[in-house]
Amino acid sequence: MTWNTDISAAPRGYEKKVSHIDNKGRTITKTVFVPQNVILACGDGETVTVSRWLPNVARWNMLATGEQPVAWMPWPNHPSEASQ
Repeated sequence: MTWNTDISAAPRGYEKKVSHIDNKGRTITKTVFVPQNVILACGDGETVTVSRWLPNVARWNMLATGEQPVAWMPWPNHPSEASQ
């Protein structure tokens, strides 16, 4: 894996429709946000952290409001998922 400095290309997650049956037998469908973990490098030249996009506040988890990472890389999959 290598660092990518195009922060706009970092995966933020996706929306997914989920359904369940309520206690009255009705099917309830709603849209939920499924975040994707990434590894971020911060602008201080030292900090590297795992993060994910927080859509409700429009910022990266572990970073302050208005703080932007300088690079990112994808969170790795478990080795058993590599061949899938």
